[in-house]
Amino acid sequence: MDIREIQAGQRYHLIGDIENGFKDGKPFVCHEEVTRVIKRITDTHIICECDRKFLINRNLQITER
Repeated sequence: MDIREIQAGQRYHLIGDIENGFKDGKPFVCHEEVTRVIKRITDTHIICECDRKFLINRNLQITER
């Protein structure tokens, strides 16, 4: 699914890299898989209702739920 097709307020299944705090002064990135409602979309992140911030990169996979 293309990022431009995603609508805030809708539920999607996301697999990809998220920013999960900081380690040694740098953002700590880990890989997660969740089904959540999208709260907001920025140029660099997709932010879920639970405040997970998925990075928009080549590892991101999105499907409708």
